[in-house]
Amino acid sequence: GFLYRALGFTLATGLEADKVEVLLLELLYKTDYGNDFDREVKTVLNVLHEFEEKIQESEQSWQIGAWRDISLKMAFMKSVVHVANAVKNIKDLDDFLFTQKMTLTGIITVIIKAEPTDNLVSPVRTMAMDALLHLSKLKPFYSTEENSELMDISIHSVISLQAPGEDNESIKTLYANALCALEQLMEGLMQRQLDPKGLQDMVHLLEKWILSEKEWEREKAMNLHLHLMQTYVHSIGVCIPLKLGQFGTLVGLIAPCICDSHRRTRMASMDVLSSLLDLHASQTCHSWGASKEWELAKCKEELEGLHEEKISSVSSRIAKVACVQFNCDEVVSLIQKLCENLGAMDLQHDRASVTWIGTFLQMRVKELEDKVAEILGAILVHLPVVDHLEVRRLLIEGILLLAHYHQETVLTSLLRQPLPMESHLTEVWLAVAENMPFARTMLHGLMGRLQSRFTPRANATSKADIWRLAAVDPLMTLCTIHLLIEKMHKDDELPDIFPDLIYTLLLQLSSSQGPEAVSPVLKTWRLVHTGTLPEEINLQRITIKSMQLLFKRLNNEWLVHALEEQGVWALLESSSTFLQGVGLLARLCMRNVEGYRQRLSELVLRGMDSEVLSCRVSSTAACVEFMSDPILYQEKLLKPAVLMLEKGVDQEDVALRVLSLRALGNMALGAPKKVRQYRKLLLEKCLCSLREPMSASVTSEGMEALAKILAELREGDVGSSFDAISEQCRAFFNNESGLLRLKAFILFGKLAKVVRISKKHFFKEEVKKAWIPLMLHCQDPCSDAARACTATMFQCVRFWGWKALESSSGPRDASAADEMTVFQITLCSVLTQKKPAILYGFLLETMTYVTSNLSRIRIAACNLAGIIMKQMSTHYLKKLDFPALRNSLQELQLDSDPGVRRAALETLRVLDTCSQHRLLASPEGIS
Repeated sequence: GFLYRALGFTLATGLEADKVEVLLLELLYKTDYGNDFDREVKTVLNVLHEFEEKIQESEQSWQIGAWRDISLKMAFMKSVVHVANAVKNIKDLDDFLFTQKMTLTGIITVIIKAEPTDNLVSPVRTMAMDALLHLSKLKPFYSTEENSELMDISIHSVISLQAPGEDNESIKTLYANALCALEQLMEGLMQRQLDPKGLQDMVHLLEKWILSEKEWEREKAMNLHLHLMQTYVHSIGVCIPLKLGQFGTLVGLIAPCICDSHRRTRMASMDVLSSLLDLHASQTCHSWGASKEWELAKCKEELEGLHEEKISSVSSRIAKVACVQFNCDEVVSLIQKLCENLGAMDLQHDRASVTWIGTFLQMRVKELEDKVAEILGAILVHLPVVDHLEVRRLLIEGILLLAHYHQETVLTSLLRQPLPMESHLTEVWLAVAENMPFARTMLHGLMGRLQSRFTPRANATSKADIWRLAAVDPLMTLCTIHLLIEKMHKDDELPDIFPDLIYTLLLQLSSSQGPEAVSPVLKTWRLVHTGTLPEEINLQRITIKSMQLLFKRLNNEWLVHALEEQGVWALLESSSTFLQGVGLLARLCMRNVEGYRQRLSELVLRGMDSEVLSCRVSSTAACVEFMSDPILYQEKLLKPAVLMLEKGVDQEDVALRVLSLRALGNMALGAPKKVRQYRKLLLEKCLCSLREPMSASVTSEGMEALAKILAELREGDVGSSFDAISEQCRAFFNNESGLLRLKAFILFGKLAKVVRISKKHFFKEEVKKAWIPLMLHCQDPCSDAARACTATMFQCVRFWGWKALESSSGPRDASAADEMTVFQITLCSVLTQKKPAILYGFLLETMTYVTSNLSRIRIAACNLAGIIMKQMSTHYLKKLDFPALRNSLQELQLDSDPGVRRAALETLRVLDTCSQHRLLASPEGIS
């Protein structure tokens, strides 16, 4: 009869009246009328009797009203249990499916949810959980998701109940029965999931209660966890190993709870931990040893105490004992779980978490090379949400410990954080700055990241190399360097790192001037900037600020002032003046940082050998200044420097060629005695710049370098290069570039000083070939070129070999046209007497300059032609093509420059006079 009674209760709870009616008709249709029909059907109808009026009401009101009757709920639960037991006892149960199972389950969960979570007045929830336990054993079995949902609902209905007072025995009984029912239900549901995943799912349901702010919830949750562990261990033991990382996760949840302020929770946590450790030891065949078991037992006894500091110390000891059971993967999952729950409870919980993290890192850090990135990632993700300074400090100490043993991995991970640098990341670097030796080590590592961009890409030979060679954002690297330099102890001049760091920053600055300024494409992670970066956060400004801070550390106020006063920083910041700034910076360093000159020299040479063009160019710009100082010769670095510069001269880049030539020329200043040793190389490379002019700047620099080099050589040292230099030099006397004309005049003057006996005849002929350009360009529109030309011309007067001419070539003002005119008249007069044929040739050559692109040269040519005509003998006047000369001068009357027109008109008058003189001359005069 009880089955029919249960059916009556079930129908009474139906949500829809029409469906109940259909089920009743089906019952009447299928019932065997010969076997106690009246009694069985009446049983069902009697149960339904009190609901017959409500069948006509709405679905919701019927359901709510039905469950207001506690006794009815209890009767229903008993019926469900009876039905479940009856079904279970059916023979050949394997194929039987209890199709109404989910309907009953839904009704029971509604009943459980309706129970108050903070008050216990009836055994309804206990009986409901008991009913679920019985239903769980029937097919179809609950799915994993359904299991979890039933567990969650049941835990939620019991976990928040506070333990009743001692004087209320009835409530105490209800309370104990509810807890017992919950444990049994969990155990029963777990039987269908007796595997590591099932254990993890159950623990996950308890986690939010284990971390509850209410101590009674934490206590019950921990006791339930303990019961789960005991059930799991007893049921499967070592049969199914925990999943990789699961052990660490489970311990990470429980470990901080050992320091719980509530004694019973502490002890239950310790029991759970012991159970986990024993399970793992048995599954991994890891022997504990008597000493460790004794230590754990002693720690458990001491946890009974209430002193917070003592409990914390005990927790640390337990961590040391437990640590030996963890492999590297479990260490990672443990730390990840500990970090995940930071801030979930009180300060004591967080302290315990970071204590365990610190203990494990100290004991296992050397073994964690492959896991550093994961551990660091977990810490960095959760560090921003940690409010308490002590906890933050301990976490940062963990990061520094990792960095001490695995610097490259930690550096890469930290440098891949987004900009602007967040406060927690800044805090990490500030902690680094407090430890000067460690800060210098980290600065070396940071420098290496910047330097790797200027050195050949190496193949990784170790895991550390992989992290060291990984791409990072140079801007983040520079921001970090700047922060460390700024925050490190001010009195430390960083003697071991200053030259390397200042030079590395300079190279970084050079790369920011061109295409290399763009951060590399980092495929291994997505570079994220949180919004638009502030204006001051850019490669150039951060680099220059870092360099300024470094120089201030030298305690050399004069140098700091000179760098500012001479505008070094402004020059370095502009791409158009950057190389000028490099040279000026190198010059000031050479003169004012004595202790670092050798190291800076070595770094410059290394930079000149870089594969990166900007690095070679900047290093060569610095080498220009170093070559003008004896330092390279003194440190036996001159030869490698010269060889590097030789390569630089042959490069296609104009700036590199110019700087290389300039540096070679400066050997005459820094190591004049070595010029003779390297004369062949020096002369050859400089001459190449004259023979194959790429640009005016390259050619100009080649001539200037030759001028410096010739000052340190004798005639015999120059050898066959002398002729080539002279010929190439004259070729630039009439160049359109005023700079090239200037350098050519200066170089020709240097050649004149070198000439002794063997080259005297050759150079005398060279002077004759050069004489007209020299006399004309004394009036060069470029004032510097005019002065240089005048000085060179007077130096060459001695090669004519005439005393009268030499006496008239004293120091004169090149701008004084009348004095130059006197000299020209004197020269022409002497030539008329001694070498009239040469004077005739000079006139013809002079007339070719009346078509010069330079108006002042056209004027000078007209004036000189007039002077020559006046001094020419009649014999040579007769040889002149007067019509052609007249046509050339008359064409100048159309010149746009009035000065040219006046000079041409004056020369026409002289030509006419000479023409008349030629016609009127007597035969005697003609001879």
